[in-house]
Amino acid sequence: MADEYVSVGKLGKPHGISGAFRFLLHRELKTKKLPAHFFLHLRGQYLPFFIKTTEWLEWGSGFIQFEEIDTPEAAKLHSGKELYLTEKEAKKYFKAQIGEWDFLIGYKVLEQIFGEIGKVAFVEEMPAQILLTIQSDNGEHTIPLVDDFVVSIHKPKKEIMLQLPDGLLDL
Repeated sequence: MADEYVSVGKLGKPHGISGAFRFLLHRELKTKKLPAHFFLHLRGQYLPFFIKTTEWLEWGSGFIQFEEIDTPEAAKLHSGKELYLTEKEAKKYFKAQIGEWDFLIGYKVLEQIFGEIGKVAFVEEMPAQILLTIQSDNGEHTIPLVDDFVVSIHKPKKEIMLQLPDGLLDL
């Protein structure tokens, strides 16, 4: 059975001349101890990047450098990428998510006409709406989770069927 990957954070802009990044975690760590690596989704695969150094700025954010990235040019190629762990690793290092809609993380997202879009990587519950960040081979899509778009949520299959307005995926 293939590992399921979940988004636990995001790389920001490159920092300094060593290939480091600013990073932000989407989930709360059990301690300030990070895993030895994170996965980045590149060219349709989840590839491990091993942590060389970290510097905490505040709880859940700071600077991170990977062994495999040691120049600002290389860092620019990965800026804005999601940080993933396997579900097992995420449970080991991060507290359980408590958001009402977080169960959707990892669900396959289908659109009635377009077909498969990707998988839910992150759910952001805002006062006015819920936003799904969907990771696909073509990048990320942010889609509001509103009744008008949702055709069905099939928990046993871990799938969401949507009917989206024309052009929403092009934004």
